Amino acid sequence: MTGYFTVGALAYLSKATKDKIDEYKFILGDIVNFDFDKDRALDLLNEDINIDASLKLSKVAQEAVAFLELEKVFAKTLEPNFCHAKAYLYKHNDKDPQKDYYISGSSNLTEAGVGLKTTNNVELNIGSFGSDPQYNELLKWFEDLWARPQAHDYKTVVDGNGGVNRIPFKQYLIDEIKKIFTEYSPKQLYYKVLFELFGDELLLEKDNPEFNRQIGRLENTVVYNALI
Repeated sequence: MTGYFTVGALAYLSKATKDKIDEYKFILGDIVNFDFDKDRALDLLNEDINIDASLKLSKVAQEAVAFLELEKVFAKTLEPNFCHAKAYLYKHNDKDPQKDYYISGSSNLTEAGVGLKTTNNVELNIGSFGSDPQYNELLKWFEDLWARPQAHDYKTVVDGNGGVNRIPFKQYLIDEIKKIFTEYSPKQLYYKVLFELFGDELLLEKDNPEFNRQIGRLENTVVYNALI
């Protein structure tokens, strides 16, 4: 159970465990609240993206999608409630308490949370084996929550026209992550880079007479109008 996850951490979890675990159950907070815009949604899915990470993101996103598409992966959301709890429970088929364990604390399922990247956050987690009474309490808590109506299989999505749709939550996650490795044309990428560099300035200064005088001769260019 985690409030947030990132694509990199999900792909890492897949690599490290998918051949060793028969079934996954995720309870996740609402990844995209109604008051978030699309950029915020991607921020939550990607954490911070530097140049090196961006070059690797497409492959990592595909690995995360392949993991979510496995039949043994189940996911529910607590929408519209916020999921602040972070708990990771493992139950072994041998029914040997010493092979069961839990980790609980402040770490989300993100690169920073699992130690894949340096962060300024200070995290604290505790863990123990199935012989610890706390393990059975956490397992019961999770199973009870999984069965409650508040943990459900569908995500409410508001489209561009204000229409409200309900789609399977796992499919919603898959669709959102797939957008990360959509192939863009060189032209689209060029415009995107230009907008990232100069777009805010153009929008901020567009009503400034001096600014408009200086760049007036550019207003009829394709690039300028694409940025606007």
